[in-house]
Amino acid sequence: MIVSNRVIKKILHDCRPEKAVRQTGTADTILLAFPINEQHQSIAYRVFAPVLKSAELKTCCLIKGKSRDLLDDARSNEVIELTLPENLQRQPLLSEGIRQRLQRHRYILALDLNVEFHPYTAAAVLKSGAVKRIGFRTDVSDNFFNIQISKKSDDPIESSYRYMLQLLEDSGLT
Repeated sequence: MIVSNRVIKKILHDCRPEKAVRQTGTADTILLAFPINEQHQSIAYRVFAPVLKSAELKTCCLIKGKSRDLLDDARSNEVIELTLPENLQRQPLLSEGIRQRLQRHRYILALDLNVEFHPYTAAAVLKSGAVKRIGFRTDVSDNFFNIQISKKSDDPIESSYRYMLQLLEDSGLT
């Protein structure tokens, strides 16, 4: 997805940490921003099922509204349904409702599972304020993620998701 510099600047301005009202307490939630692509959603669900079904982990999932059923058997503490506007250039920012729901939690780690940059999921990961923000490398990913995964064209997406899961496990959260 090609996003103009004007839109990127608008998103970055909207996601500044000083605008977020944070709850006090320890960061304890993992944010999983599911991919927009439905095939990738199924793969991501399969790979991250141990995290999503764990009774010990607190998760918040952001997923395209039509795909909400994918998470029916997950134990996620919260599922935020994402509605995509017809024109992202005109509506590049997350809705106020989504931003408020994201701010209900303190995030220790946030993952954007979109292979291609998507402004909504990247903004959610940045807005989370998580110490570790993981996503795929793109032209603008430096602005959003402090850990970036390079997707190789000859490598299936599942191996990239498994690497992300390994990073999550290595952080001691699982």
